[in-house]
Amino acid sequence: MKSSSKEEIDRGLLEAIFFSSPRPLTKERISKILGVDKKEVDSIMEKFMDEFNRVHKGVKIVKKRKYYYLSIDDKYIEYVSTLMDPPPLNNRQRLVIAYLYKNKESMLKELRNIFGPYIYRDLKKLRRWGFVSIITRDKRKYVVLRPEAEAYIIRRRGRR
Repeated sequence: MKSSSKEEIDRGLLEAIFFSSPRPLTKERISKILGVDKKEVDSIMEKFMDEFNRVHKGVKIVKKRKYYYLSIDDKYIEYVSTLMDPPPLNNRQRLVIAYLYKNKESMLKELRNIFGPYIYRDLKKLRRWGFVSIITRDKRKYVVLRPEAEAYIIRRRGRR
């Protein structure tokens, strides 16, 4: 159901796009799906976001940098997090969790020596998901596995 003008954009189509997309959407992607010029997407999305966010309370459409995405309102995250699929982890992130699961904690320097310089990027993601914490003790940084990571491991085992 592609259209050529922003007045004719079907609100239901935009809702379906955001509901079904597993990743944030760029202006270019939205332009291609809707069949409109990239220059029109910002005004279309601004109007759609205002309407959508005014009506819906638990979810919202958010623009961050150059991406648009459907997000759960912050005050409801703790209630729905148990219903959501665990986030996808790459192999190195899984290995870090397994290593920490065995050792319970490890010095950050030690993890860097074992897993290489990309460990900082991986730890940033693991911290954001609540799987690890970084604490300072005796002027050294330690990475500690959190209970959420153990729950993730248990959930993953049940799916295989």
